[in-house]
Amino acid sequence: MTKMLPVAWYEFRMQIRKRSLWITIVLITGLLAVARSGMGPRYASAPPGASAREVMARWAFLFAVLLPIGFGMVLADRLIRDRRLRTTELLTSLPTGVGGQLGGKYLGSIAATGTPALLAMLAAAGYEAVRRGDVAMVPWAVVAFATVLLPGLAFVAGFALACPLVLTTPLFRVLFVGYWFWGNTLLPETLPTLTGSLLTPNASYPTSWLLGTTVNYAGIPGPLSFLRPAPTGATAAASIVLLVVVGLLPLAVAGLLQTRRRAA
Repeated sequence: MTKMLPVAWYEFRMQIRKRSLWITIVLITGLLAVARSGMGPRYASAPPGASAREVMARWAFLFAVLLPIGFGMVLADRLIRDRRLRTTELLTSLPTGVGGQLGGKYLGSIAATGTPALLAMLAAAGYEAVRRGDVAMVPWAVVAFATVLLPGLAFVAGFALACPLVLTTPLFRVLFVGYWFWGNTLLPETLPTLTGSLLTPNASYPTSWLLGTTVNYAGIPGPLSFLRPAPTGATAAASIVLLVVVGLLPLAVAGLLQTRRRAA
């Protein structure tokens, strides 16, 4: 872990300065904030008198609709750029090795893309604190970010960093957008989909736990119904763990391929 930290810090500093990252987050969060009233009751503003927990959970669930798409678009060319600039071989020869390099880039990427997302949540918390007169919005914004937005970001980051090494960046971006709407917004009654399951990056299970109600599709029969148990604290935690673990798998494969290529 200590070997990853310098790589992660370098990656964070480099990415946090990218204008495209900030422009993407500002545009998406602004669009969602303006359009939320027409997106249906699942994304509507919390009613008057609602707890800070519910208010900020609803904001996090709203941002989780599209923010991960922006994360994926921004991160998709990160490792490809290293290959294009011929710095991959140099980096893998450092004491950190292939695993330290990929792990550091993964952590730095999550930190860099997560920072504006957290700031968006804090901005929403400030707005709600003034509007509702409840300063508890701020700590609950951090909790909602950590449980709703961050696991999805960790999931997306692993695939966005590794998959373009095989698919090319433009193809990955097209497929990723298609996957996102298939696996996060398509109704399970329509076609087999991961929507509302433990593997849904828009974090319907953690949101259900925070809200104390169901915002997923638990109990719907179908070939993937086993991935939609009743929402509880345990299933919310299981969803978070699964998203992080599955997001690490493509990085592990990329590290193995780079190690074999280096050995050959």
